[in-house]
Amino acid sequence: MNILGISGTPRKNGNSEILLEASLEPFYDKKWNVSKILLSENNIKPCIGCDFCVNNGYCNIKDDMEKIYSEYNKFDVVIISLPAYYRNVPSQLKALFDRTYAIKNRNIFKGKLGGAIAVGRGSSGGQSNVLNIIDLFDNPKI
Repeated sequence: MNILGISGTPRKNGNSEILLEASLEPFYDKKWNVSKILLSENNIKPCIGCDFCVNNGYCNIKDDMEKIYSEYNKFDVVIISLPAYYRNVPSQLKALFDRTYAIKNRNIFKGKLGGAIAVGRGSSGGQSNVLNIIDLFDNPKI
C-alpha cells in the first residue's frame, strides 16, 4: 500500500509537519510505501485561471507541482496536515488545491482513503473550517 502525506504549512518543522510525521509512523512500521509532500520545501505558484489545462490535460506552469502530480498517481491513502491561518487553509496549500484542477478529470481521490489533521489556536482557531475545506477538496460533485 502507498500512503501520501501532505504537510500544508509553509513553516519548516512546524507543528503540522511534526504531527504529519507522527501520523505516518505506523505506516513506516508496517512497511508501507510512504511519500511526503512538504510545502515548506516546495514552490507552487498559484493557478492563473488560464484554462490551458482544460484544453490540454495538464498545467503549463512550470514549478514543483509537476513532481506532485506524479505523487498523486501512486497513493492509496492520503493524510493532509495543516495549520489554520485566519480560519482558512494556508495560501501554499490553497495553491496546491487549485493547481490540482488541471487533473480533475482523473478523479485521483475517488475511492481513496484519507485523513486530515488541523492545527489551530484554542477551540475557535478555525480547525473545523479547514477540515471542512479538506473534505470539499476534489469533491467529484463539483
